[in-house]
Amino acid sequence: MNYQLDWGPIWENRGLIVEGFVTTLALSAAALIGALVLGGLVGTAGAAQKRALRVSAAAYVESMRNVPLLIHMYFWYMALASLKLPAFACAVLGLAIYSAAYVAEVVRAGIGSVAFGQLQAALAVGLTRFQALRYVVYPQVLRIVAPSLASLMSQLIKDSSLASVIAVADLTYQAGAIEGQTFRTFEIYITILLLYLMLVTIVSRVVMSLGGGAGAVPTGLSDA
Repeated sequence: MNYQLDWGPIWENRGLIVEGFVTTLALSAAALIGALVLGGLVGTAGAAQKRALRVSAAAYVESMRNVPLLIHMYFWYMALASLKLPAFACAVLGLAIYSAAYVAEVVRAGIGSVAFGQLQAALAVGLTRFQALRYVVYPQVLRIVAPSLASLMSQLIKDSSLASVIAVADLTYQAGAIEGQTFRTFEIYITILLLYLMLVTIVSRVVMSLGGGAGAVPTGLSDA
């Protein structure tokens, strides 16, 4: 095998790689925010005392996570083509709605692991239900679920590569374009591999560090 490595074409196309990396960052960040917000709400509903909320949350989780992510993207991009949504928005919606189902289950389990008496005690000292969740329950939940959330967020970033099939110019899309022009398959995909590895590692460590510091009680709460 006389394959000779040549990184020159990769360097010459660095602009496309940077554009793809920025698009992947923006896509992952938008989808992560959407998944955390929606998943947090659904997960909280899944741990609620009202049966209607629990049933609704369970229905969402089962219906969303049992459909392949690629179908979610195709649904927004093709089935709802009449909405004329940009490909980027379709990818964000597909990723966020799909990932939120997994986030919801993690949040629901995390809330369930916090003693119910702590919520009752917080309400007894005069906190509203929202304040009790915000200052007493959620900080403990974040510490508990941080490893699982880090794993889910890492998976979301990797899943974002599927957006390339609906013409979102992310890292994977740009890698295919560069490979088609230069035929330097090994070099371009090694480069993309390293970029994904770096991004996923950083995000995982950030989430774990946030989970480790989530238990601080806001000033004044302990005196309530």
